[in-house]
Amino acid sequence: MASANKNVMYYVHIAIFLLILFGIGFLPPFAQITPMGMKVLGVFLGVIYGWCFIALDWPSLVALVALAIVGYDSGTNLLMSGWSFSVIPQIVLCFIFAEAISQTQLTDYISNKLLQFKLFQGKPYALFTGILFGTVLLNLSGSAYAAIFVMWAIVRNVAEKAGYEKRNMFSTVLVTSIIAAFMWTSYVFLFKPGTLMMVGFLKQGMPNVEIPFLNWTALWAVYVMLYVILWPLIIKYVFRLDFSAVAKIDLSELASKDVRITSKQKFGLGCLIVFISMMLLQQLLPQTWTITQILTRLGLSGCLLIIVSVMAAYQNANGEHFISLQGTAKGIQWNVMWLIIATEPIANAFNSEECGIMSSVMSVITPILTSVGPTIFLLVCVIVIGILTQFIHNLIFMVIFIPMLCPLYLQIGGNPLVMFIGLIIATNAAFATPAASWSAAMMFGESSVITSKTYLHGFLHFVFSLLLFFLLGVPLVQLLLPFA
Repeated sequence: MASANKNVMYYVHIAIFLLILFGIGFLPPFAQITPMGMKVLGVFLGVIYGWCFIALDWPSLVALVALAIVGYDSGTNLLMSGWSFSVIPQIVLCFIFAEAISQTQLTDYISNKLLQFKLFQGKPYALFTGILFGTVLLNLSGSAYAAIFVMWAIVRNVAEKAGYEKRNMFSTVLVTSIIAAFMWTSYVFLFKPGTLMMVGFLKQGMPNVEIPFLNWTALWAVYVMLYVILWPLIIKYVFRLDFSAVAKIDLSELASKDVRITSKQKFGLGCLIVFISMMLLQQLLPQTWTITQILTRLGLSGCLLIIVSVMAAYQNANGEHFISLQGTAKGIQWNVMWLIIATEPIANAFNSEECGIMSSVMSVITPILTSVGPTIFLLVCVIVIGILTQFIHNLIFMVIFIPMLCPLYLQIGGNPLVMFIGLIIATNAAFATPAASWSAAMMFGESSVITSKTYLHGFLHFVFSLLLFFLLGVPLVQLLLPFA
């Protein structure tokens, strides 16, 4: 019966989706919105409903079809507009690169070495910090979501060895903290698919914006390091949780003594290091050098093409290729791809003078912006959007607010990259409820957490993430990412 009801609701949501998609266009125009603007507004609101309650992929395709049906542009032009968006080929290559690194299973070697550190023996909070640093290292090494699952497995083993119940406070604190550490580490490098997606949303509102790789990496590296160092200290000295049982176990018994790094893992790690070096050297070496000029011309896309080509071309002594492009293509997240492809033509329509939607929004918002000033506006936007994100999937807020608020913040005299980083943190600190994000849904589904405490600690991570941004992140962005 429950399954039948769920199926009925699915089709109810589809009916509402289609009604909004095409129905709003028949309403009379208001403010500065034109008749075509009402049709585009219907598509915009309809696809947001579809993303919230149905799926990310096929509602995106239907939205493109709807823009053609209402007469905004031809289906061919709309599809070409989406696919020709500058970040699309970069994201495809990044997904392939991330999958190639993930297939080396570096996670096994790194996590095993972590448990062998004598520094953590008998020191629960040193182990806590070490596990967070391990999560950071695994994510940076290209392990993707495998980093989360490997670290959760370590936490479960430690908790079991310490004699805790299946659902226990130690696991709850560590599982939620691993999610937070993983999330912020995902933004350290500009070539991560999630980061490129965010930059893509920014470019929809500010097409000419450029972000320096080195400064971006330095900013997020500092944020991540502060997070993984300060958070265990807060748990220890503010919340005073007792994990003394963990101090009594022998961590070396949980580690495998014979795990060694393989030649495949060495090659994958070498490729990752070379690629990062290529990106960093563009800014570190003198601009007059030939190598610097070549790397600059290559940019992110060119460097990705080189490193992926090397990975695909390399074969070992047995004649086995390191990767096949067909095999690594399974790492492409097509639901995210189609969402980004659809948002480009939808954003163009939303912002066009022909529709009058953005000019209507600006006529309402501009008086408010000019009265509160950049600082208050930043506080309100980041906090309010961050709270709303705890109840509605965070990707929806990224799509809507990043291209809208960043250029608005520039207009009132603020650094749009401060707003950009603030919105990244607000929308990604979606830890308080299972509906907030994919990572939160995984966290609440983990078998070792106490569900009621997970809500609390998810919210605490949200609060701490925003506090760290306002107190330390904003000055860092102003220093490392000034906007001329």
